[in-house]
Amino acid sequence: MEPKPGRRMPLIRRIVMLPGSARAVLGGIIGLAGVLLSAGLAAAFGEEQLFISNLPLLAVSVVGLLLGWFAAVVAFVLSLGTLIGLTAFGGIPGPQAGDLLGLVSFGIAAPVIIVLLRRAERFRATAIEARDSALFAHREADGERTNLELARQEVTLALATAERERARLEEVAEAIPEPLIVYDDGLRGTYGNRAALRLFGRSFVEMPLEEWGRTTEPRDEHGLTLDREHWPQVVAQSETIRRRHILRIPMSGRDVMVDVEGTPIPGGGAVLLLRDVGKEEDERRRLSRFASFVAHELRNPLAVAKARTELAQRDPNLPKRAASHGARALESVDAAIGILERLELYSRADTGHVNATREPFDLAPALGKAIERLRTRGSVREVILDMPSGVVVVGDRALSEQAITNLLTNADRYSSPGAPIQVEVEAGEMVKLRVIDQGPGIADELADRLFLERVAVGRGLGLGLYLVRASMNAMGGSVQLERRRPGAVFTLRWPAAAP
Repeated sequence: MEPKPGRRMPLIRRIVMLPGSARAVLGGIIGLAGVLLSAGLAAAFGEEQLFISNLPLLAVSVVGLLLGWFAAVVAFVLSLGTLIGLTAFGGIPGPQAGDLLGLVSFGIAAPVIIVLLRRAERFRATAIEARDSALFAHREADGERTNLELARQEVTLALATAERERARLEEVAEAIPEPLIVYDDGLRGTYGNRAALRLFGRSFVEMPLEEWGRTTEPRDEHGLTLDREHWPQVVAQSETIRRRHILRIPMSGRDVMVDVEGTPIPGGGAVLLLRDVGKEEDERRRLSRFASFVAHELRNPLAVAKARTELAQRDPNLPKRAASHGARALESVDAAIGILERLELYSRADTGHVNATREPFDLAPALGKAIERLRTRGSVREVILDMPSGVVVVGDRALSEQAITNLLTNADRYSSPGAPIQVEVEAGEMVKLRVIDQGPGIADELADRLFLERVAVGRGLGLGLYLVRASMNAMGGSVQLERRRPGAVFTLRWPAAAP
């Protein structure tokens, strides 16, 4: 242990910390001093035997205790040689100078003491080493204890975080209106949200897979029985699926047709989302009837409001400010009538009875009318046209205007701020009109379902593209998503009119 700064090290401590050679020299000096002191005392008091036996032995012992066994050996050798010399040459006075008893006792006792000191130093070194090892092990144990405590705290924090995430995911799953079921890597159902339990029952979710197959009798949409390797929870363990199946509900025994979407879980397992097709059909029919009712009930009041507003606008004495308000009111009425037209078209498309004429008309005025409708809705985005003159197509002009307006509205909604909309018309046997936006594009999982009923990419009800498809098909044309990204490209096609 190092002394504290500012404190002086004790003399004995400094002597003990001398190098081995210096301690040997110091031990020899102390041994010689002990012999000389014993000789002087023997001459002074006449007790030769007492001083010769004890004082050199005491000097060797002190040297061994303070400076170690090697310094004690040096002190013993020098002391013994000096005593022999003094005795032989009469350096120690007195009548008993020739007595060798003191030398013999010193020569025997001092080596024994040195041996004992040597063994004591070995035991002491072993004890110090054991103590150092114990201290090191104690420090290591303290470090391991600290690491274990930190690891325990990290695990506790991770578990708490995982529990919060699990609770949040469960809240999200419970908010989903469609049945959602989670399977582990052993094909065991571990979770079903309220919609799943309400439609299928808990046994549907938790029963073993083989029993599930016997109870639900899974079939494809044509009624053919599925093999085990084609069951949705089995296939979804390794790949994303989107299929339609017929399943038997255990609680009621009735068959239901469901659209199944399955997604693998990293690390093993799968999530299934099931949509009751029959329920969606009921909702679609209710929406269709409601749309037809609203369109029928509001058409006449809006037509009357438009006629009266137009009549008021003809008054030459109408103040300028009132005329401006009347013009804005007419725009709002026209927008409301446009919504009713879309609802009525949806109702007709749902029943498969879209009434469309197939007559030649000039495409340029229809495109201009669609751009005008876009402006009426408040858009100021630039529309860049690339269109040859004199393009005449066969179809329904009103439905064509509505279809072009829907595509322009979507392009305006999803394009980057300030970016123009490009419209390209290509003449040919089939006339093509492309609407090109400057937006992020269409995701792959949505691209295949864009023209299905009520598939919304962002804002809106998702009816626009569905109505475009129904209208174009009714007049003998078509609509296609020509490019998904970057920037979506939608293409309308009409048969070209004969020259």
